[in-house]
Amino acid sequence: MKKHYFFIGIGGSGMSGLAQIIRAQGNFVSGSDRNYDNQKDLEVFRRLQSQGIKLYPQNGSGITPHLDQVIVSNAIENDNPDLMKVRELSLPVISRSEFLARIFNNTTKGIGVAGSSGKSTITAMSARMMDETGFEPTVINGAVIPEYKELGGVGNAKLGNSDYMLVETDESDGSLINFYPEIGILANISKDHKPIPELIQIFSRFVENTKRTVIISADCPFSRELIRIIPREKVLSFGFSKESQIKAEEVKLSRDGSTFKVQGTLFSLKIPGKHNIANALAAIALGIKIGIPLSIISQVLKKFRGVERRLELVGEANGIRVYDDFSHNPAKINAAVEALKQDGSRLILIYQPHGFGPTKLLREELVETFNQKLEPADFLILLDIYYAGGTADKSICSEDLLKGVFVPRAENPHDRAEVLERIAELSKPGDIVVVMGARDNTLSDLARSIFKALKRKDT
Repeated sequence: MKKHYFFIGIGGSGMSGLAQIIRAQGNFVSGSDRNYDNQKDLEVFRRLQSQGIKLYPQNGSGITPHLDQVIVSNAIENDNPDLMKVRELSLPVISRSEFLARIFNNTTKGIGVAGSSGKSTITAMSARMMDETGFEPTVINGAVIPEYKELGGVGNAKLGNSDYMLVETDESDGSLINFYPEIGILANISKDHKPIPELIQIFSRFVENTKRTVIISADCPFSRELIRIIPREKVLSFGFSKESQIKAEEVKLSRDGSTFKVQGTLFSLKIPGKHNIANALAAIALGIKIGIPLSIISQVLKKFRGVERRLELVGEANGIRVYDDFSHNPAKINAAVEALKQDGSRLILIYQPHGFGPTKLLREELVETFNQKLEPADFLILLDIYYAGGTADKSICSEDLLKGVFVPRAENPHDRAEVLERIAELSKPGDIVVVMGARDNTLSDLARSIFKALKRKDT
């Protein structure tokens, strides 16, 4: 029997994916989002509407007594008009993470992807591998998979035709502990959202909840701590170290990708960075576990196009490459900068901190990362801290980060028109320009605007 679901905050990456799956199952789906009200991220909302999902202003008008279930994003505050109307009508309401966990735990072959970095890429690699080998999983990812976007939706989810469900999980709100996967993948653990001790507790519960196999990094020191508490028969480790069960050997890196071998089979990736080899190793381990031959996995990963906003090459103009990247915590920034500087190019890094809380939590580590990874010839452009709305302690700003940065060429322009002017002035052939940051989809617009400006400069 069809039900009617309403998503408050439907435009978020986690909410939109879940909403599309529920709609694809034949249910009625509607929702609201403050970005829709503010005419932001319009492509996402157009794509949701193309799937038959109805959108309402976030003023309570879409909340009616006939709704069977309301799903609310963790970003929604208690005084939200929609949520207030839900309470007034005493409608059943559940958080996105709880709702997803309920669906996931009802599947017999759930695969959960966890970790501080690399989750979206591992999920996408695993999804494409399973798609092309007949497993037909239902997939919910935190980033856009190009092949899924070409099907007409947002591109971060696909309804499958089997008992397999492949999901990127989220440790930021602690909801990861509600998932009970058949196979759990733990990519790594680094400081993000919460201090390391809290994260270790959350990820520890995740691996304990995993029923059959824990695919886990043997390189990450915090992951190695967890390996000790997992029954040996449940562990399938991956990495570059000799202790890894699935190990990358004969590694060769270039600015356009990499090659490496696993158990004698040659692998080639079109996406750069040693961190992406680690992501591939996690997907390879999954493939081995579910019975896909290494030769077939190699063929699939050779074609893998990446995911949107993960070191995504926007284009090259006048010998200058422009990238769009989601990196927002020190570990991600570190890995991305290493990949981009593989051939020694000068880097112009444009970084937007993705919230006041995260910037406070990660302030020292962010400054340390910039100081260690950027060279005197590089440029650092820090945008103002992203504010998505709602209650926030704004007692920190990007200028506070700059005070600790030793990079000679670091600045904090306050509007994007100034950024475009500075890039036009600073850039020269051979440079790499990268726009980094999370949560704000208009960063992709900035990356594209920079590329267009450089193309005009070339003519």
